[in-house]
Amino acid sequence: MFKALQSDSLTLHLIEEENLAQIYALFQGFPDSQEMLEELFRSYLPRYERGRRSNFGFYSLLDGELAGLTLLTVDSWEERAGSTGADVFRHMRGRGATPRSKPHLFYLAFELLGLNRVATGCRVSNLSSKRSIEKTAGFQFEGVMRESGVDDQGEFEDELLYAILRRDWEQLYDKSLIRVIE
Repeated sequence: MFKALQSDSLTLHLIEEENLAQIYALFQGFPDSQEMLEELFRSYLPRYERGRRSNFGFYSLLDGELAGLTLLTVDSWEERAGSTGADVFRHMRGRGATPRSKPHLFYLAFELLGLNRVATGCRVSNLSSKRSIEKTAGFQFEGVMRESGVDDQGEFEDELLYAILRRDWEQLYDKSLIRVIE
């Protein structure tokens, strides 16, 4: 298994059980450290399905500075489908960490894992996530999942759904730009 995926000034470091203590220490000292650590333990830890890893969480370094978390989940090995997500420290928002992480995640999904489809989404009210997704080459808007989640006030909210296919990735991305660090 690889340890990181790197391209230009962004490196995604794979989260493993063995490096959790170091990651916990790395995430200290920020105003939003607690909420980021809660999200790390809720969504970014390794998970396995029938002996195969299905959850690939990463912490990201942008220009050597901790930016946040990003994720590729294999939703179905049979259908070769996955999904992505991200959480960014407040002080690093707006610097492109999330859209710049997608080529790394697409490389993992399509080149290393053999998936055919990667989806993502955001709540209608999350305009910064919508902008980030729309900046990512290849993601196509597929529709609205009506009242698919509950917002902070307990109200139902629609989610916007986007996806990229392997064939789109092959046309849009240069896989030689991603370096696998073992």
